[in-house]
Amino acid sequence: MTYIAPQSSPASRRLPVWAALTALLLAVAPTLLIGQSRVAQSTSFRKDPSGSVLATLSAGIIVAPGKAQGGWTALTLEGWVYSASTSATSRDGFDIAITPANGENLRAAPNGKVLARFEQGALLNKVGSKGGWTQIRRSGWVSTKSLASGAASGKTRTAPASPDTTAAVSAGGSVSDRVEALRSTPMTLTPDGPQLATLQSGASGQVIGKSGEWVQIQLQGWVRETDLSEPASAAIPGVTVAQIRADPSKYVGQLLEWRIQFISVQTADELRPEIPSGAKYLLTRGPLPEPGFVYVIVSAQQLPAFQAAAPLQEFTVRGRLRAAQTRYLPTPVLELVQVMDTKGGAP
Repeated sequence: MTYIAPQSSPASRRLPVWAALTALLLAVAPTLLIGQSRVAQSTSFRKDPSGSVLATLSAGIIVAPGKAQGGWTALTLEGWVYSASTSATSRDGFDIAITPANGENLRAAPNGKVLARFEQGALLNKVGSKGGWTQIRRSGWVSTKSLASGAASGKTRTAPASPDTTAAVSAGGSVSDRVEALRSTPMTLTPDGPQLATLQSGASGQVIGKSGEWVQIQLQGWVRETDLSEPASAAIPGVTVAQIRADPSKYVGQLLEWRIQFISVQTADELRPEIPSGAKYLLTRGPLPEPGFVYVIVSAQQLPAFQAAAPLQEFTVRGRLRAAQTRYLPTPVLELVQVMDTKGGAP
């Protein structure tokens, strides 16, 4: 992230603002507000208590529980799925259904963090759409034992950090006061600590804490995914296609490190609904030394490097596994995050 030099401002009786960019900056642990809970472990999201499984929730996401019934708790999930992985339906009052045989991820935002993975045939209500993405809502039930309770005394509390905590779930519970910046002001990592960025005049946030003359606020916003990086330790090396096929829910959405052999640049069509229609992807062999193939989705910024690559050139890449296979072929789909050189370092 680019650091912006502090700006001077007139003296004021108002308190300076300490803000942490939730999830985007990964600098402040996420919080549980009153009425919220954390999914303590990966768990099934069901149509009815003890009923058929609609999805598997990712461990660590924050949810707003509804009513309880026996050992079950009602939840309403909201998020985004790839439009190409859905089909229209009018069954049981729902709008769309998940079509891929290996299911589809529910994300907090278009191309955002994975919150859950829906099963094939899961019925959903459409809320909106954006580009190649569809915003959905679905109510269901989870085991109460899988939830870690949030604050219960009228105060917010900080929960342990988790890699996947930005959950687009049903709103609920109390919220703290909102504040608005009177002028452009520095945002710091800690009170009187190093600057992270600049909060612009008029920007607002949720108050989640206070220390002396400093107020901690929580913001939400957007940055380009290509401007973010992930530590090398986050990538899982050596995963085989056989392992993925044996347990797709374990690996889909994970950052993998693979050696691949470039063949050509292709354009996605309706035969590969796991890739947004019209998007560019690489046809590659791999993961080496396996003899199969891997589809690697690339962005417009990443594409030129491969357009200039020679056929059969080998690369070590880090990418997020989008699908264990396509609808018609047993070919995994990887979304490129970073290209490594032949020694395993960043180019």
